[in-house]
Amino acid sequence: MKIRTGFVSNSSSSSFVIALPHKPKDVEDLKKMLFGKQEWHYNSCAYGDESSDVSTQTLAKNVFNKIKKKATKQEILDSIQHGWFDAYMVPEIFPGYYRDSEKISHLSYQHPEEREEIERIWSETEKINQERAMNIAEAFRTGHKDKYIVVMSFSDNDGEEIEEHSGIFNRVDHIRTSYH
Repeated sequence: MKIRTGFVSNSSSSSFVIALPHKPKDVEDLKKMLFGKQEWHYNSCAYGDESSDVSTQTLAKNVFNKIKKKATKQEILDSIQHGWFDAYMVPEIFPGYYRDSEKISHLSYQHPEEREEIERIWSETEKINQERAMNIAEAFRTGHKDKYIVVMSFSDNDGEEIEEHSGIFNRVDHIRTSYH
């Protein structure tokens, strides 16, 4: 579990584990995988300041430039376990993520005896979530062993808000992990 103690910005970043049908030969090949034959523009208001249109051609080029190699088992695991994604919220699939959250909400980190209880619960929860992340990573790898799996990150702080938030990977299997 990560705790920020310093300045917390309003920016976000996300990591994606993406199962592409094959290693893209070039930008056009990747564009077909991500967007089909259509060309359109995504509109974004970065930080609410100005509107910008980004074409699927530009998005495909940005993604293609981030593809360095096929992801390793460890890179897939790291991407999943160091962030947050919706599967953690499905109690039928992953019971206990917030296992003792109600109890924690009544404790104060300012009191040493309560702090110890909070840290114990966090430690147990972290172990559960690491095991979940390993299971999810392995299931994704196994289920997509015939695919070209890559891991990449995007940040709205780096001007990649469209890549991060617009669902450009919706046509391919992927896991988005938020690092907000």
